[in-house]
Amino acid sequence: TKLTDHGGQALAEGLKSPELNDLELHLPDTAVGDNTAIALGSSLRACDKLEKAKVLLCSSQLTDHGGQALTEGLKCPELRDLELVLHDTAVGDNTAIALGSSLRACDNLKRALLTLYSTQLTDHGGQALSEGLKCLELRDLVLVLHDTTVGDNTAI
Repeated sequence: TKLTDHGGQALAEGLKSPELNDLELHLPDTAVGDNTAIALGSSLRACDKLEKAKVLLCSSQLTDHGGQALTEGLKCPELRDLELVLHDTAVGDNTAIALGSSLRACDNLKRALLTLYSTQLTDHGGQALSEGLKCLELRDLVLVLHDTTVGDNTAI
């Protein structure tokens, strides 16, 4: 598609809804970036009843700045099912640290698919992410980290 960060930001800002409980947003292979992710993170914070979120921003212009803002918006106590697909972007440790912190607030999370391969993630961010995952009672976890520099400290 020809969607840019300007259009992605406007789209994300339109998602603010306290009644939203299921979000599926597919923006892969677009020119969206940090402004879209920042707006989306802000919108997610307004979604008090969000139970399911599927966000695909892979192969986009997203960097660690926008990734951090996006993942900070995922502190959703009612969230049960999360798919966060950020592979082939420039997200890194700050995104993973924020995601780990946000996941600790998701008391009802049972399923998570997190694809962070081919990113700037290192063991520092990977360790923070794995700490956030440890406190959950997940029934189903898929964590894809190949083509990063995470190592032994990331082990869950």
